[in-house]
Amino acid sequence: MAWARRSPGPRARLRRRRPSWPRFYGRTYPCGVRLKGAVVAITGASSGIGEATALAFARKGARLALGARRLDRLNAVAERCRQKGSPDVSTRRLDVGKRADARAFVAAALRDHEQIDVLVNNAGFGWMGPLHEMPEEKVDEMIATNIAGVVATTQAALPSMLERRRGVIINVSSVLGFRAAPYSAVYSATKHAVVGLSHALRGEVSGTGVKVCVVYPSSTRSEFFANTEAPIGPVYPPSWVARLIVRTARFPRRDAIVLPFRLVHLTEPIFGGLIDHSIGEARRLRSPGLGGGATPPPQP
Repeated sequence: MAWARRSPGPRARLRRRRPSWPRFYGRTYPCGVRLKGAVVAITGASSGIGEATALAFARKGARLALGARRLDRLNAVAERCRQKGSPDVSTRRLDVGKRADARAFVAAALRDHEQIDVLVNNAGFGWMGPLHEMPEEKVDEMIATNIAGVVATTQAALPSMLERRRGVIINVSSVLGFRAAPYSAVYSATKHAVVGLSHALRGEVSGTGVKVCVVYPSSTRSEFFANTEAPIGPVYPPSWVARLIVRTARFPRRDAIVLPFRLVHLTEPIFGGLIDHSIGEARRLRSPGLGGGATPPPQP
């Protein structure tokens, strides 16, 4: 006797239609941005994570507004983005540490593309060394670039997003934004500030259609470590972070962390002191004369 196959119920059909979420930690929002034809503004796009992110969005057919300090490098990235499939790419020299530059970058993006669907605050600067030996100009530059720069571009882009009742703001923090490390005190503090800013702003724009997300990269293969010692632990290619940023734009989540570092986040209350001691000892063994550190070039 042949048995008729039972038709799946509505819940089973719904489960079948759900997208397979990326294999990264992060609570997702119910909606995101359709990337083809969307306008994505990226700071620090001339190299490293910013360059990889621009290329990743270009492959999805997004229109791009790119900003960085080195305009020659930025124009080369823009040409590669066009070859990868982006229908419209604009570039502008940008030093996010200068408020006028940040406002002008956003204004130019709105003028050239009429809207901003995704804002990626990626530009950053870091300097390693003991806090008591850290030059004041390096402290000021980290605060201006990593905190004030994020505030300035977000303030400039937010009104148009609120008016359209849609948009995704992705702030690139760091694993040091939840797990500070010795010899990176000010840099860690600025990345903690990015997290706090994002969480507070998320509450302000709740219900408006604008999503605020934080991405936490770990040590990434880029020019950030070109003139300083190699980072402790695994180093990931910038394309990994770029892929995470693109998926966060498509399926926004509050916090997007590469899975191994989610485990560090969970064990922080138990092993925090041991982690501090281990990182500090590892850096001292690598650099016996550590004092003042080396200055990596600013992330563009």
